[in-house]
Amino acid sequence: MNNRTDDSRISGFDLARGLAILGMVLVNFDVVLSYEHRDPDLLRTIVSACTGRASALFVTLAGIGMILLGKRAVLFKRALFLVVVGYAWQIFWTGDILHYYAFYVAIGALCLSLGPLTLGVLAAASIGIFMLLMGALDYGAGWNWATLEYPEFWTPRGQLRNLFFNGFHPLFPWLAFLFTGMALGKLEIGRPKVRRLALVGSVLIFIGAQMLSDHFGSVEDTRGYMLQIKEWYKAPDSLYGLGSMPPGPFYMLSAGASAVFVICLCLEVGATRIGQWLAAPLITCGQMAFTLYLAHVLALFFLMAPLLEWFQEHGGLNRTGTMALVLSGAMAFNVLAVLGSVLWKRRYDRGPIEYLMRRITG
Repeated sequence: MNNRTDDSRISGFDLARGLAILGMVLVNFDVVLSYEHRDPDLLRTIVSACTGRASALFVTLAGIGMILLGKRAVLFKRALFLVVVGYAWQIFWTGDILHYYAFYVAIGALCLSLGPLTLGVLAAASIGIFMLLMGALDYGAGWNWATLEYPEFWTPRGQLRNLFFNGFHPLFPWLAFLFTGMALGKLEIGRPKVRRLALVGSVLIFIGAQMLSDHFGSVEDTRGYMLQIKEWYKAPDSLYGLGSMPPGPFYMLSAGASAVFVICLCLEVGATRIGQWLAAPLITCGQMAFTLYLAHVLALFFLMAPLLEWFQEHGGLNRTGTMALVLSGAMAFNVLAVLGSVLWKRRYDRGPIEYLMRRITG
């Protein structure tokens, strides 16, 4: 593969990563700041389109990136780095993805030599294990659903439960996204024929997941089973719906398919010089995703949260006003993130956190 093809492929992945980080900013601003003020209007729809999907895209890209890197020792070092940073970041927010991400990387490093078929089987097994756990354990254990907080996070039992089963991005079933990305990397999704087949396949899976979710989530309750369900997450429309909590099988298929679809489209854009030129700011943003992720958490808790609290106390914001302010803040951060990335890259090759990680881990 020549340098031109390599450059276009990497640009496509960076573009997808840029879209993923900007989508995650929207979702996380909403989760932290407006969870109690959700309103089913257009503003809510905008965020819902990214919820559980931007993160899925990010993890799928991680799987592809691990295959492209192909250095198990480096990956283990990066996993250790992410464990330290991720758990330190829990001081600000226990919904942070970085500590989960560290375990994804470590497990992915162990599976680096596996073929695409085996990785596909592992992806399916991850979803199957989660469904078995749903039948054996209480998905709501440790949660305060009214505030979307996890008070037991720092206890040994709560930590294990959160990490493996019922956190925001638990290993089961979220490892399926990682294994899917690794399988795509093994299949060389950068090749035109492979990515176009993946593009068509992702559309078919997405449509199929939607149809199956509609069917199983609305099965007629002829035996009164629904009347006996007290926990919302055990209801068919939750378990078999397309929401990310709980991450049921049709959500996993739908979010995985949408991730593959976006990656394929970004690779198509990155395959042309005009596409690379038009998408250059977002490509640059994707190259600094780690830095921007940490920056958005700081902005979220030290700027937006106090600002929103002040407006609610002095401005009497209603639900729609709260959503509008939150989304305006997220969009403002995203605009500044893109501009800041472009300006930074004019002087430096890598973002500050990316540089630090590479200096430490190689």
